[in-house]
Parts: sequence; C-alpha cells; structure tokens
Amino acid sequence: MGELETTLAAPFVHMRLPALSQMKLVFYYTQDKRWMGLDDAKKLISIGLTAGILTKDERGEFVLAESLREEKIPLGFRPTDEIFSAPLPEKKDVLDTLLAEISTKTGLEVKVLVPELSEIRAHFDNLIGDYAAVVLLAKKYGVEFAQHRAELLSHIESM
Repeated sequence: MGELETTLAAPFVHMRLPALSQMKLVFYYTQDKRWMGLDDAKKLISIGLTAGILTKDERGEFVLAESLREEKIPLGFRPTDEIFSAPLPEKKDVLDTLLAEISTKTGLEVKVLVPELSEIRAHFDNLIGDYAAVVLLAKKYGVEFAQHRAELLSHIESM
C-alpha cells in the first residue's frame, strides 16, 4: 500500500476500532502522533473520502476501506507532505460498480442493463433515482449489494 493508504489506516489499526469520529481522527494526526496540523488533518480526511479509502457510516463516523483494515503500519512510520500532492487513486462510482457486478453475474452487457435501469425508474414515474433503481435491478438478478449499502444509502438520501 502507498503512503496515503498507510497514513489513513494508521488510527484505525493502532486503536483497533472499525469506525472513528472526525474529532478522534484529527486528534490522532495532530496531537497523538504530531504528524500534521489541524488544517492538514482535515484535508487528509477529505482526500480519503474522495479517494474512497474512507466512507461515512450511518452515524457519521468514518470507516476504513475493507481492504486496508489489516494494513501493517511500519515501526517509526511518519508521512511526508507528498500525501497531499500525490495523484488520487481513481474511485469508481458505486452505480458503475454494481452495474458491472450485475453484468458479470448475468452475462448481460452494461449497455443492455442501462435501459432496464431506465425502465425501472419509469415504472415509478421517475420518482426514484438511479441508485435506488440499481438496487432493485440487483435484487431482480440476485446480485448481492450489501457491501455497497452505506454508499448507496448516502447517494439515495442526498437526492
């Protein structure tokens, strides 16, 4: 993993907690480890959200990506300022991810599933958005979407 991922994973690994509030994250980076100032800590959290390394749960706490929960933090690790200037890993939208999973399971191409998504929305007089429609499409084809639930809910609730 890169320096950004290690820096973001450190408080979760050291505190052995699955979710942390923004206050605890900022305290860890600024006071506990003295790695950065307050503004940089908030910027780091924002970068983590943008990159998909961090997500917010239903209580508003930050949760580390599943793939980084067992990250090993090297002894004496200290991040450099390059974490703020490094290019962000490209985050794929949950809608595209779920459509790709449905496509893989069913053997249908995504370009065939998109009109079906539109049909589902039309069935509900376009009162539901794409994110709610993709959940219904996933249920129709028996594709598991629980791992995307928090992100889907955040998109649905923001509409």
